Amino acid sequence: MVAAEADPSNMEGEVENDLEGVEEEKNSNHDDSQTRKIHVSRIPSSFDEAIVKRVMEEHVGKDTVEEVALIYKRPDAEEEDADGATGTTKDNKKKESKDSSKSSSKKQKHGGDDDDKTETEHRGFGFVTFCTPDSYQKALTMPSIRCGRKATSNRKHTLYIRPYAEKGAQEICYLWAKHRCPYGDDCKFVHEGDGGCMIIVPSAEKADKKKQKCFAFKKGKCKRGDQCPFSHDFKPNVATATTDNATTKDQDDNDDKEKAKDVDKDNKKRKRDNSEKDCINWKTKGKCRKGDKCPYRHDEALREAALLKKKKNKKRKQQEGADAGDTESKRQRQPLWVRLFGLNYDTREHDVREFLQHCGTIMEVQFPRFEDSGRSKGYCGVLFQSPKAVAKALELDGEELMGRWLRIQAGKMLLDQWEDREKQPKQTQSNYEEEQEAY
Repeated sequence: MVAAEADPSNMEGEVENDLEGVEEEKNSNHDDSQTRKIHVSRIPSSFDEAIVKRVMEEHVGKDTVEEVALIYKRPDAEEEDADGATGTTKDNKKKESKDSSKSSSKKQKHGGDDDDKTETEHRGFGFVTFCTPDSYQKALTMPSIRCGRKATSNRKHTLYIRPYAEKGAQEICYLWAKHRCPYGDDCKFVHEGDGGCMIIVPSAEKADKKKQKCFAFKKGKCKRGDQCPFSHDFKPNVATATTDNATTKDQDDNDDKEKAKDVDKDNKKRKRDNSEKDCINWKTKGKCRKGDKCPYRHDEALREAALLKKKKNKKRKQQEGADAGDTESKRQRQPLWVRLFGLNYDTREHDVREFLQHCGTIMEVQFPRFEDSGRSKGYCGVLFQSPKAVAKALELDGEELMGRWLRIQAGKMLLDQWEDREKQPKQTQSNYEEEQEAY
């Protein structure tokens, strides 16, 4: 059996039918995607497709975005615009060549990852296609979106959303369908179909301002007339206007009288002779070097008052100085040292401490001894912590310690001078004791 040859005409018909079916499927898919596409504008230049997709899924829902397409400038169009533009010079072309060389060097430094990215920035708008009509409708309910380049960015940008319009329908106002067009008849887009303009109601503040009455017209003094923005729909109060005029006249008269009084005072001051004025030195110090040649007046009553004042000030200063001296003397009369005379030669330092320990805290004891025997020289000095302890120690003057009557004095023990005096005769030593008592 020989196989029948296929008819070429039938083969061509089948191929044409297959192509038509594929085209119909493409058109149907295209139409379906067009109904799920929105237009996004005001996209920052730092945003790319991935960032726009993340922002949309954050506000609409996860895995709701099918495709994001940002619109970029065509390099061919840029070259044509640059060549066809007027006023281009060789310097501009050199600058462009330098910029292109810089960008190419940066790409070589960063590696080949930047080769996949476009060299030109996008034009600030693009299209987003959603997976389902529900997500598409949810996106249209949001006229704008606040977002950042990252989820944690503090700087926020605003993206504006509106439905996608084909070339034929791009002239139709999309705000008209939402009853939000604020331009009315001045809108440059076409108002077709169901929709409306935004109803702008005048604010209450503007209405109140129009109803306000003119304050100047109320007094009968408004000079603007019909051009005044305030209301003149009332009768001005003539009585208040007349009273206002009367009061203004009275005020003017009073001002004139006060000015006249001031002028008279100035004239009196200018006309006053120097002989009628008091001399400052005579008034404050009670004397004047110029004497009879002084052009100012020398009143004896003023001189006596100045001298009395000087005497009072002098007495006050003297009293203050005396009080200060008393305080200084009181401070000097409160020593912390005590001198003990008439000690037994067998007395030791710890015996003196036990004898005076009930008076107060002892800071130091100067206890001189003989170099050969190590026995006491019969006197010593004690340093207390407070003047009260010194006063208690002075009360022990004349008390007995180890069979000897003690003589206690306030003041520091000058050991060097005392040792020098020991070498001198007894008379000089007694004089030195008197000096110590005076000290």
